[in-house]
Amino acid sequence: SSALAKPCLCRALQPKLVARAMFRIAAVAIGRRALLAPRAPLLAAQAPRCFAASPLEATSKLYDDIVLKSVKEFQANQKAVSDDLDAELANNKMVLFMEGTPDAPKSEASHNIIKMLTQAQAVPFVSIDVLSHPAILGYTVTKTQRNRAPHLYMNGSFYADHDGLLAKFNTGELSKDIGSEATKSSGVFGGELPIATY
Repeated sequence: SSALAKPCLCRALQPKLVARAMFRIAAVAIGRRALLAPRAPLLAAQAPRCFAASPLEATSKLYDDIVLKSVKEFQANQKAVSDDLDAELANNKMVLFMEGTPDAPKSEASHNIIKMLTQAQAVPFVSIDVLSHPAILGYTVTKTQRNRAPHLYMNGSFYADHDGLLAKFNTGELSKDIGSEATKSSGVFGGELPIATY
């Protein structure tokens, strides 16, 4: 009975073996065609990579392009954007248009402004991220006629940009104009600033 079972087993395996053999023949044929087909050279000539001669100029041009697109976006949505942001300026004593947030500034200038405002204890103020929508940057650039954010507004009007705030900070005028002694520590650490997040 075992002799009878073996031929049956071979007949059952025969279609699988034929399929494997056909697959191998097809693979060889495809391989030959692939070998005979013309190939692109492995080290094809690549276009030369261009690097900026002056990275600062390239970055400045990129920022200027972003500002230009932002102004166009603001002009396309001027009514809605102006209504919302004018209301923010009217309802808050200080509004800072900056890149990022006070806890996570996204530019060195914004980081420096937050450090200066913290040192002067200029509170409370509202911050608006100009990178959250292009029309916001377009709004503040159009209103101040200064391309570089951050911009600080006091009582609804433009107060200073980074360079103006830095000059006022260095002369002590910033602390006198917008600083607050009430938020400084008292007791053992009297006159010291509270812990900040920069």
